[in-house]
Amino acid sequence: MAVCVAEPGVLSPVRIPERAPRPTVLATARAIVEHGWLQHGWCVDNRPSRLASLLAGPPRPDEVEQACLVAAITVAAHRGGRLVNVQRDAMPWIALAWRCLPGAGERPAPALRGPRGTALIRELTVWNDAPHRTRGEVVALLERAERLTPAG
Repeated sequence: MAVCVAEPGVLSPVRIPERAPRPTVLATARAIVEHGWLQHGWCVDNRPSRLASLLAGPPRPDEVEQACLVAAITVAAHRGGRLVNVQRDAMPWIALAWRCLPGAGERPAPALRGPRGTALIRELTVWNDAPHRTRGEVVALLERAERLTPAG
């Protein structure tokens, strides 16, 4: 914690708060899903019009009303940037989420590019869209993936 010095040798009671750490991609994705989870679709945002959406590019996390698992991770990974590269920005996080699917731990580590990367997205989408799936299960999967996130 930082302390302001009002006069030389005298500590002021005013404290400057330390900068809060930025939430991880998976924590942001979890918050999106907790706010509004979606099956059989990508995401729904709160921007005023379709034209505004097209001009502004992909939504920021705070603009998403509902999202599926993969969309929540993707939006969280690019954090509202104009240019989205799913392989570069989101695939490492998608792979961590995939690792937490039931039975995935016994399978070989997935490739993140090309058809195998697409297969990861498809598997997570099928899991997300299963008729019996609940928002709580999707949130729990993201929490497990957060615990796998390397520190630093």
